[in-house]
Amino acid sequence: MATHGLPRVLWKASLPIIFVEATETLDHLIDTLFLSHVGVTELGAIAVADALLLLFLIPALALVHAVQILTARRVGQHRPSAVGAVFNQGFLLVLLVSVTATVALKLLSPVLTHWLVGSQAVGKAVNDYLQIDAYSIPLAGATFAYGALLTSLGKTRALIPATIILAIVDIVLNDLFIFGKHGCPALGMRGAAVGSIGAELAAAVFLTVYVWRRFRSEPYGFFHFRKFDRVTTRLMNLISAPIAAQDALENLRWFVFFLIIERMGTQALATANIVYTCFIVFWVPTAGFAETTCSMVSRYIGSNRAHRIGRVLRGTTAGAILATAPFIAVALLAPQWLVAVFASEPDLLGQSNASLRVVALAMLIAIPGELWFTAVIGAGDTAASLGIEALLTLVMLGFTYLAAIHFAWPMAAVWLAVPITWLIGLIVSYSWMRSGIWKRLEI
Repeated sequence: MATHGLPRVLWKASLPIIFVEATETLDHLIDTLFLSHVGVTELGAIAVADALLLLFLIPALALVHAVQILTARRVGQHRPSAVGAVFNQGFLLVLLVSVTATVALKLLSPVLTHWLVGSQAVGKAVNDYLQIDAYSIPLAGATFAYGALLTSLGKTRALIPATIILAIVDIVLNDLFIFGKHGCPALGMRGAAVGSIGAELAAAVFLTVYVWRRFRSEPYGFFHFRKFDRVTTRLMNLISAPIAAQDALENLRWFVFFLIIERMGTQALATANIVYTCFIVFWVPTAGFAETTCSMVSRYIGSNRAHRIGRVLRGTTAGAILATAPFIAVALLAPQWLVAVFASEPDLLGQSNASLRVVALAMLIAIPGELWFTAVIGAGDTAASLGIEALLTLVMLGFTYLAAIHFAWPMAAVWLAVPITWLIGLIVSYSWMRSGIWKRLEI
């Protein structure tokens, strides 16, 4: 790969990934948009519900990260049959873990919502949603596994129509089952869960057909399942275990963040969900460039070209900031335009505007922080990334608790937790990569 063409390659690889990274964000965005017309309780409850769902999705997503790192490494080593063997084994493990997570969520959801959610109405809405949407976990696991494979191969174009299909199906089913149109039952929160399942199913089916037809004549051997290789299983466990703990910490900090805000009242929770929804929409380009960063860092290390990692990081950081700049500009200059999409009440509008400006400015720190943190993961140093994630979680939750509960600061001040957390993450991740300690690993 010529270095002078690297920025173009980064954009070409990242743009389709941005679409697949948008799947979970789109699901939450669409649910939030529809449920904002149902009630404040439902608007706040969907934030807690999605955060809890992601906690149970973590083991599957950790395996997906392991699949991506190992397949990218085998691509860099020019071993196509090994790429197929890693994916086949990883895909089965993802499905097995996902089914287990579905069962666990259905059993534990009533208990967790009763213990952790202060408002009985919010707790009931969360549980109603999760009892249905738990079935989407295996479908989401499959979709992300295909995304990881295509990212490693640099064949990400199919992710664009997959995401479009997911969004269209989700919108149609939400409209039918949340409000009960065209003879369908009006299910409210449960209708949003039905929409999520249908959307994930449509995307998973599309990508299964695509991978089968696109690569069946190539030497990878996808879907030719054989006996599990112990070495591959050990490597996946070695990589995915710290990633699972890391993802658990990342999602746990948002889950606990919402629990802290919920103690401030249902309206405060609804406001927090509006700002969070805007934040994760802003985050979509960064997530796409982060996946490209992870694969390219791993691939360059596999081909003994680790000296190019810095150039990759500069390119992806510039690309992510450029892609996010329009969102930042709108949030700073006219935040009411974004907030009005989710709420019309004056109280919600006023509280959300200032917080949204804080989050918009925080992106200028969060973007390079996330991408350098992803480089640590791409290098295979998942033990170090786990330690960094633990530090970030302690900082964010500690600041949030002090600001919201102890000092009772306004919501905008509470959201300062985001830039403070990512400033620390940027400093630590950059220092770790520059130190070269990650070179001790052999995967």
